Amino acid sequence: MYVTDQGIKISLEGVVTLEHVNRVYKMGNHEIHALKDVSLSLETGKLVVVLGPSGSGKTTLLNVLGAIDKCDGRIIVNDLDITRLNKKQLTKYRREKCGFIFQFFNLLPVFNALENVEYAIELASRLSRKEVTKRATDYLRKVGLFEKRYHFPSQLSGGEQQRVAAARAMAKNPELLLCDEPTGELSVAEGKQVLAVLQNMMKERPDVLTVLVTHNQKISQIGDIVIRLRSGEVDSIEKQTPIHAEELSW
Repeated sequence: MYVTDQGIKISLEGVVTLEHVNRVYKMGNHEIHALKDVSLSLETGKLVVVLGPSGSGKTTLLNVLGAIDKCDGRIIVNDLDITRLNKKQLTKYRREKCGFIFQFFNLLPVFNALENVEYAIELASRLSRKEVTKRATDYLRKVGLFEKRYHFPSQLSGGEQQRVAAARAMAKNPELLLCDEPTGELSVAEGKQVLAVLQNMMKERPDVLTVLVTHNQKISQIGDIVIRLRSGEVDSIEKQTPIHAEELSW
């Protein structure tokens, strides 16, 4: 249970739970508390927007959810306590359970769009080559890039590259979709298109929890839940009725 600034009690029951999560970085004799006693419970099928200024702990929160970074406390994803996994198990968790969309796209430059998506599927599943290609093609069609499936990243715009990244992330059939400033390098028009793609894919995959990190207050309007961080702590949590990305302006 959490109480908002307006005094409204919110119950956040879900499949992803963080219990007293802390992350401290040591820089010489100094300690930086990136996350301070963060406890959350998040529902599948929701778009959770994590909002806050630079240095508030947004990306660190995303990284501990995706097991890219370590933390103290507990993080439980569908009954799996990822804070207790060994290195090999963490690699398997990232590969099979998490889809990542990064600010700078992180596509493999020597692979075309289709191959980038295929590669992610191959790592996360045991599908036949024919099934891999079919799924990759289907997801590129979902993001509006079927006609450019043989284009390399250098031949695509920033927005198109990010849509390939979205297809790559969702084609793995993840339980968590983790998006780190996915519109940070895009124009407003391209950013809205990418966010619309995410919303549309979420409608088809209600079994996925999407967590999107941004410093952009306007973008938070597309979230079912908005979590505001300040200096590594949860400042507020609000449920809202999201708007469609096409209605955004910033």
